Amino acid sequence: MAENDTHYNGVMNGSHEEAEPVIPLPNVGEGGPVYPGNNSGVEPVIPLPNPGEGGPVYPGNNSGVEPVIPLPNPGEGGPVYPGNDSGAEPVIPLPNPGEGGPVYPGNCNNPNGCITWLPSFPPVPGPPSVSSQCFGQVRFLNASTNTFAVDIYIDSTNYAANSRFGSISNYDWIADGFHTVTVRRANGMRNILLQQNFPFVANQKVTMVLTDSATGGLEMIRIVDTGCSNLPSRSGCYRFANMAYSGSSFDLLLTGGETVFRNVSFQTITSYKQAVAGSYQFYVADSNNYTFIHELPIIVIGAAATSSAVRQPLVSFSVNINAGRNYTSYIIGNTWSGNGLRVLTVED
Repeated sequence: MAENDTHYNGVMNGSHEEAEPVIPLPNVGEGGPVYPGNNSGVEPVIPLPNPGEGGPVYPGNNSGVEPVIPLPNPGEGGPVYPGNDSGAEPVIPLPNPGEGGPVYPGNCNNPNGCITWLPSFPPVPGPPSVSSQCFGQVRFLNASTNTFAVDIYIDSTNYAANSRFGSISNYDWIADGFHTVTVRRANGMRNILLQQNFPFVANQKVTMVLTDSATGGLEMIRIVDTGCSNLPSRSGCYRFANMAYSGSSFDLLLTGGETVFRNVSFQTITSYKQAVAGSYQFYVADSNNYTFIHELPIIVIGAAATSSAVRQPLVSFSVNINAGRNYTSYIIGNTWSGNGLRVLTVED
């Protein structure tokens, strides 16, 4: 060996410069960092865990990518990240059937979206604990001339107990949707006299009128109590309904003979008319089919008469109309029973 020979533990390259030491790869299964290729300065790649060990997974070789949280096993629950949208809010899984939780009732016309608890059916009369935008209101008028009292149910809730001819209930809340109205005798056998499905609409008031039918049974008439809007000052709204008996047709007149509504047939309700606030005296007469008779466009005290003579009244009554309020007068009963004809005026 020459005098200047030197022994190296490393490996000499062509330029006799020192090379970086190469870390040997671990044996299979030993783990540890792996340096991909011979690229100097490359960050180590963390090996993927064995199946079932869990832990973060780095998608691809993109440097600086946030780890992807593995999805839970089926049934374990937890938030689910929809797709690959960065920053997306997690989707909360729906509860299993029967577990309850808030119910979002479709497209209720509510600026707050009706995000609230809904009561279970059947509905319970009285103010609900939720927005009225998801509830309507209903009341019942008994115009049937039967001598016995009835109970009126919506689904399984009694909305008009022991109702008799001429009685009207207060408005009660009813959930938006279709419901079954049932009429039973209040006493005795309590057999079903009438049963029918009706729609009830959120934020709408309706009057359900029980009347005699032409065949001798009972019928239920649904009337929407949506009054006038944008009324002039010192004016209200007024309309008239014939719920008396089959084949009847009436005119409503002021005491001076002015015709307010004409040819109102059985189970018909007129449109609202603007009425100047004040006290009015009306009377009901059988319909006059003369074509020259015209209705008053606006109800005003002391309006010019539209007919030459005052007709024989069947029944007369007075109404006090307040500004900004809506009223309906219902004629009910008949001329041959003990009940006779009468007019019931209510505020809508």
